[in-house]
Amino acid sequence: MKISFATKLLLVGAIITVFSACKSKKTEQMLAQIDQLVVQVDSSHKEFLSIDTAALTEAKTYAKQQLDYLQRFNTDTTYKNARYIDVYNSNFKLMRKLLKGYNRLGEEIEFSKNQLNHLSNDIKNGFAADSSYSKYFAGETRAVSKIITTTSTLQQWEARSIKRYNGMVLPIDSVVTELQSRGLR
Repeated sequence: MKISFATKLLLVGAIITVFSACKSKKTEQMLAQIDQLVVQVDSSHKEFLSIDTAALTEAKTYAKQQLDYLQRFNTDTTYKNARYIDVYNSNFKLMRKLLKGYNRLGEEIEFSKNQLNHLSNDIKNGFAADSSYSKYFAGETRAVSKIITTTSTLQQWEARSIKRYNGMVLPIDSVVTELQSRGLR
């Protein structure tokens, strides 16, 4: 017995309808929760990319040169400029820490994006049981929360360190110039 083309088409349509009706509200809710986390990671990624690492690297390099010079030649026994140099040094350390954290955060954002994509695919394909979904979703929720917090912290550090650097680079330059005028090169 031959099956007509219309019957085959109707059979395929019925199978597709049955499979598409198998999506439960719970699956849709899980996917919506994952999508919320993806939006949060994407938002943090945009904020992360707004951090000007080029300016920070340039400032850090110049500050390092100044601090190396001061460490080598500054023998101020009256500690006239010690307070400025100490604050400038701590700001240099903050810039170094910020740039190190920036690289780590970039890696964490990419890892979380991949994990959320895999979790979403598992839910769509029906591979994740409720218990494993809860475990992995809780882990990704913590990771996304940490990403948001770290991004905010790095932005605050960037603003603070650049402001301090811009306020202190000229006074430190004057100390370096004074030492150079004494013949310390």
